[in-house]
Amino acid sequence: MAGVRIVVGTVYGTATEVAYGCVRQLTELGHHPALLKSADYGQLVDDALDVVLVITSTTGDGEIPDDILPLYEALEQRMPALSQARFGVIALGDSGYENFAEAGVQFAALLQRTQAVAVGEPLFIDACETADPEEAAALWLDEWAALL
Repeated sequence: MAGVRIVVGTVYGTATEVAYGCVRQLTELGHHPALLKSADYGQLVDDALDVVLVITSTTGDGEIPDDILPLYEALEQRMPALSQARFGVIALGDSGYENFAEAGVQFAALLQRTQAVAVGEPLFIDACETADPEEAAALWLDEWAALL
C-alpha cells in the first residue's frame, strides 16, 4: 500500500475537513496517510516521497491560500525532480468566480513540471453545486486510491 502525504491549503477550514476525511478513508483502505499541516518543502520532498495528495481551496481571484503558498513557492523555486512521486489534487472553489478552483489547477501544473506523475484526474468541488464536499471527496477517493 502507498504512503500518502496530504498537504492542505485552506481559508475557512473546509479543505482541512475534507483532508481529515481522506486520512480516515485512506487508512481504512490500507494506505498510510500523513496529514502535513502547514507543510514545508522539507516535510514533502525527500527520497521516501511516494504519493502526494493536495487538497486546496482557492482564495481571492484565483490565488493559492496563504497556509500552502510557501510550499508552492519553494517547489517552484527549487523545482526538484520528483519523477518517482505520484500525485492527486482535490480543488475546492466557487464557480461564481472567474478563476474557479485555480489553486488546484496551479498545484497540479507545478507538480507535473517537477515530473511527478498524476494519478487519475483532479477532483473539482464547486461550492455552488456540492452541499457536502466531504462526501464528494470520498466518492472520488475510492477510485483514486484504487489506482495507487
